[in-house]
Amino acid sequence: MAEELDDISKFESPKETAHKLPVGWLLLFWGLIAWGVYYVWAYTPALGGWSQAQDLEGGAASGTNLLATIAFTAIPTLVAVVLIVVQRGKRR
Repeated sequence: MAEELDDISKFESPKETAHKLPVGWLLLFWGLIAWGVYYVWAYTPALGGWSQAQDLEGGAASGTNLLATIAFTAIPTLVAVVLIVVQRGKRR
């Protein structure tokens, strides 16, 4: 038994998955980048025309702002929960 504990190669991660990311993490990564690009475009005054004064007056972007706020928190939370469930399912 002591010989098994001395062999460091038994504690290393599998070689075939050492350089691959799970598909869920790749989807989360690229999805967050796409969301960030949209968010910067939609809420930067020079690019999308958004302004805080327009939101306060009830302009056209006020409904979008609420939707963006909900989506900005709900989508990443949903993705994280799905990733956790998938990872727990793989362990069994």
